[in-house]
Amino acid sequence: MKKERREKLSSRRRRGLRRLLVAAAAVYLVNRIFLIGLIFPIQAIRHNEEREGVGRTAVVCREWVPEIAKSQVFYLTGNENVTMLSGARLTYLGWIGGYGLPLDCTEEAPVYGGWLAMKKKDWGAVLYVFGRVDDPDIARMEVRLQYTDWKEEDHTVLTWNSERADWMEKDGRYYFLFRTYPPFDWTEYHPRLDAVAVGWDEAGNETARVELDRGSGFISS
Repeated sequence: MKKERREKLSSRRRRGLRRLLVAAAAVYLVNRIFLIGLIFPIQAIRHNEEREGVGRTAVVCREWVPEIAKSQVFYLTGNENVTMLSGARLTYLGWIGGYGLPLDCTEEAPVYGGWLAMKKKDWGAVLYVFGRVDDPDIARMEVRLQYTDWKEEDHTVLTWNSERADWMEKDGRYYFLFRTYPPFDWTEYHPRLDAVAVGWDEAGNETARVELDRGSGFISS
């Protein structure tokens, strides 16, 4: 009698384990083939990496941006060859990846940087400036968002100032991430804007001036 009970219990356990394995395999296939049903936001970021072909990156930091969507998060990630800012948000289909901007860091440069904005209907925009500083002599940096008028004169509309102590370190590399809400009509300015990073050493000498990569503004419903 006891032997029969043990055999029945063992059989139930095997059936339960098989069902669990089948369910896990089904979830994995749905994740990989249809890119839905993702349980964690980092899974969506990994899909962003695959789409952009940047390889596996390490997370430097992440930010929640409820102004755009209640579950919207942005991840700043990087490896030796790339720095990337990309987003993910939770939907009824699970976590899905959003727009990402990868920066190519394979060619030697003092600073790698980019900027992008998310604009929501009937609200405004969130503007991000991000990047990596590789020049050890840069002690302070200023990022200028500017445009050139019809007289070919530059006009600065926003600036960010930071020092090395403000930057984030990951795997021996230094990263920066700035977020702001543009106090102007983004639709009017966006097509004409450019961003430039200027770096100074401890003595106040300019050591770097780099134009940042530009991402497209877009609408989030």
